[in-house]
Amino acid sequence: MTPGRRSCLVLFSLFLVAGTSGAAENRWVEHFLNRYKTRQASAPQARVQNAPLSLTTGDVVRLLLQNNREIGVERLAPLSELYTITSLTRLFEPAFYSNANMDRVNNPSRNQLVGAVSLLQLTHNLQIGFDHLLETGTSYNVNIDFVRGSSNSAFNLLNPWYNGLITYSLTQHVLRDFGRRVNTSRIRIARNNERISELQFELLVVDAVSEALALYWDLKFADEDVKVKQRSLELAQRTLRENQIQVDIGTLAPIDLVQAETDVAERNEALITARYNTDLLQNQLKTLITPDIDAGAATGRLSLTEPVPEPNSRTFLSLEQSIQTALENRREIKVADYDLENRVIDVEFMKNQKRPVLDITASYSQTGLGGRQTVPSALGDGTVQVIPGGAGNVFNQLFSFSHLGYATGFNLRIPIRNHAARADYDRAVNERNISNLQKGATAQRIALEVRNAYTRIQMSEARVAASRTTRELSARRLAAEQQKFDLGTSTVRFVLEEQRNLAQAETDEIQAHVNYTKALIEYDRATGNTLRRNNIEIQTQLPAGVLFRR
Repeated sequence: MTPGRRSCLVLFSLFLVAGTSGAAENRWVEHFLNRYKTRQASAPQARVQNAPLSLTTGDVVRLLLQNNREIGVERLAPLSELYTITSLTRLFEPAFYSNANMDRVNNPSRNQLVGAVSLLQLTHNLQIGFDHLLETGTSYNVNIDFVRGSSNSAFNLLNPWYNGLITYSLTQHVLRDFGRRVNTSRIRIARNNERISELQFELLVVDAVSEALALYWDLKFADEDVKVKQRSLELAQRTLRENQIQVDIGTLAPIDLVQAETDVAERNEALITARYNTDLLQNQLKTLITPDIDAGAATGRLSLTEPVPEPNSRTFLSLEQSIQTALENRREIKVADYDLENRVIDVEFMKNQKRPVLDITASYSQTGLGGRQTVPSALGDGTVQVIPGGAGNVFNQLFSFSHLGYATGFNLRIPIRNHAARADYDRAVNERNISNLQKGATAQRIALEVRNAYTRIQMSEARVAASRTTRELSARRLAAEQQKFDLGTSTVRFVLEEQRNLAQAETDEIQAHVNYTKALIEYDRATGNTLRRNNIEIQTQLPAGVLFRR
């Protein structure tokens, strides 16, 4: 059996084995070929979880930074500014250039001095060079021209002929556009804009974190308020059952049940409203921390496990120290600083643009010529002598420095009125003054925000203490009123009223605690400590996806 036939039989046997085991392997050939088919992406579907998701404030912040769509969009803005800086350096990038062309001309002759009845000329031109503009306003250039020409004229000494020229040139701006600071002004402004974009992104994160934390505690209040209203409804239902028993045994008039039944209905309505508000806050918080389009169906109910902090659990700086810290930490002040620096750079640039144009130029050149030379005979018999030559003669002359040249000069341009340049300078000065005033206004607004946040904390602490006292007194009044009702010296209306007062006092106490917690969030935002308080570090000038470290 030949080797080729043996190989065919082996392959056929393997195919049969694969075919017989294909049912068990679910057709491996089809699976293998499916690897090379185009796969269609399935539509995104919301993740539905029935189990509640336990969350602390740290979990909310982490999920917010990972999944929030607005943060995901804005985190790319600093990268765009970073790319803008690179694009502005294009002006100072060195460049190599090259071009070549061929020219063939056939012209009839008007006189015998042309050296041919019909003059035919063929020219090849090659040019290569290198130029570079420096940040100091200096530009230099190295240019090489190499030309080959031929003609049917009888008067040409060289045919074909080769010509080479190397030129070194230098130009320096002396007045306008002189100096590194002037020529890199746009790049420096772009760098400041990139830093401003990073700070604005940090501001967005600060606002988003503050909003998420405030929403967390609003939901915490809503959950606790549902529990309060549930207990109040159960208490009213128990009172209604007890009154019904007294009506049945004849110790209470049936008309007294109306008030109890009315209270049960009103408290049930309040419970329904509280649960509805809780659902709204649940959906809002889910939207902040999940990437799903339908955030309400993305997960089960959120279970908030972090307890509400008590007053005096944190120590605070004095008001003056808080304001000073805010002026050092707030991103708005840093943005104002960079904006003012940009205006100063623009004033400096526009001041330079008012100057006349004065450029100093200098150049140095090397020349070479070569080709096949035709020399008539000295005997006058019409014979000629051909001296061979070519491009090698050109390079020998170029680098033997036998044919040199140089040139110097200047270019001066003085605007007669210069209205446009002066107007640009005045505009830049005005914008610098505006930016300086805006920085002062920003500092004043920040100081007011810190003062308000400081006052709000003090007020919230006082309200927590007052609401606790009110709740304790309401509980004692309810117990006393219930005892009087049991003794027959009070009515159902007063008992139900004290029940409502106690429920409202419990709600007010929870609200006071939550308001105190939200005042702490606002204080951190006002003093610029939100990111530090939540252990957030933002990496700058990095690709998307690694801007956060937590």
